[in-house]
Amino acid sequence: MVSNSNFMKGLVSTVHTSMVGLLMGTFVLSPLALADQGDPNGANNLPQPGWGLWFPRSQATGANFDSGFSNSELGGFMDFEAFCESAGAGAETNYWFRLTTSLYRIGTGSVEYGCWQNGRFVTTNSGRAILSGETVDCLYVRALGSNGLNIRAEPSTRSRILRTVRNGSRVTPSAYPAIIQESEGRNWVEIRSPISGWISDDASTSQGNLTMCDR
Repeated sequence: MVSNSNFMKGLVSTVHTSMVGLLMGTFVLSPLALADQGDPNGANNLPQPGWGLWFPRSQATGANFDSGFSNSELGGFMDFEAFCESAGAGAETNYWFRLTTSLYRIGTGSVEYGCWQNGRFVTTNSGRAILSGETVDCLYVRALGSNGLNIRAEPSTRSRILRTVRNGSRVTPSAYPAIIQESEGRNWVEIRSPISGWISDDASTSQGNLTMCDR
């Protein structure tokens, strides 16, 4: 497992609360990440929906996430690095990473690495990511624009409704990292309490329907 630690100490700045910053993708870890036309964030320094900004890989040790949970993921990352080297883009300054906004909201998300050369990514590699040193066993329902969420038998809006939970309710993921399945443009999280089933965290580009209970 690839381990990283000590995120929130002096690396994060935002004009609102930390949760707003996370949901809107406005965190800035370092002046090195401030974008110009030569880096992946573009001239306007804006993240893509559902993702945070790109940062130099040298800052990954401060981002408080773990990744590399299987031999296939680790092997894929090694292949990624080998391809970057063979393409002449393997210098440390060419490596960048970004994280999905769901990581700091529900404890499970994705990390994407890329090697940047001559104004483009030569190649990228994606994998699962979780918060370091935590086991997220409680998620809080806060579905914006509705009173709550349906728990369904399968990850689909066409599946049978098992129960409805109102905003403010707490649910327990079935595992950590959370088991997340994309279906019908939504991310579905498998839960085991208050009843086993699937609950929608909405589209990856949204602010989500769930957040960690202690945030």
